[in-house]
Amino acid sequence: MKETAVMIAVRDRPTEVSMLLQSLAYQTYTDFDIFIRDDAGGTPLTTYHFYNCIFNLLRMKGFRIYFNRNEFGLGVSKNRQKLVEDTKINKYKYLARVDDDVVLEPDFLERLIKVIEKGYDLASGVTPVMVSPTFIRDSNYVKIGNQVVLDNEGNYLFNGDDFGYKYTDDKIIPAHHFRSSALYKAEIHDKVNYTPTKLSKHGFREEQFFSFKCLMNGYKIGVDLGAIAWHQMTPSGGERFPDQNDLVQFNEKILREWTKEHKDELNKIFGRPKLTEQELMKDTNLARKF
Repeated sequence: MKETAVMIAVRDRPTEVSMLLQSLAYQTYTDFDIFIRDDAGGTPLTTYHFYNCIFNLLRMKGFRIYFNRNEFGLGVSKNRQKLVEDTKINKYKYLARVDDDVVLEPDFLERLIKVIEKGYDLASGVTPVMVSPTFIRDSNYVKIGNQVVLDNEGNYLFNGDDFGYKYTDDKIIPAHHFRSSALYKAEIHDKVNYTPTKLSKHGFREEQFFSFKCLMNGYKIGVDLGAIAWHQMTPSGGERFPDQNDLVQFNEKILREWTKEHKDELNKIFGRPKLTEQELMKDTNLARKF
């Protein structure tokens, strides 16, 4: 049995998910099975020639792939939970969730395994934009990734977003929440799940909810600044809906309400750093252009 289950929630992104699968075929860490769940996309993935070619390439390389398609769209969080249930056919040590519009560097999964070996329970990397990369950031200005600061009422004074860039070095840092893809101990789901959820079908903020629940249950999040999942930022398909701006605002509202409900627990975790918002967002963290 393989050590890790890689879970891919996909909807209407046949080219993008094929590029992701191709990057999985050439990972330096290979001890994994692949689970794909199509969230009732407009056209089934299996009708696309390029997807079928990459799917067969992976099988020829010895990877086991499990594919399922929902009868109707569940949305991002519920589809992720369905994938977690799918993986229970085997007893995996780790689960890895990878977005359907990223391309992984060959050492991505290997790096995340090493983060876990450093004592973290959930490991993630960075997702610089593939189509228009801009800056490499100086990691010396990021002590806690995606740092969160709340006031006594649970309002956000600061909500960091540090992982959409490349960095000057490959250090591992603690984080308050991760971005996009992650590898984590399967045992986390004994206490934490993606559902139930009040979030819309859009995926905005779902990983932040999952991160906070992990922290509240005593799990630690670590991010390797050298583990790169290139973000394709596809403008259509997947979690992109015609009314996505409304869905984003709705999910933001749900997150803020939930954070206020759990302000005491979260404030104990986040603490109250002396840094001001201006200091947390200082321009000196932008080191050089690509």
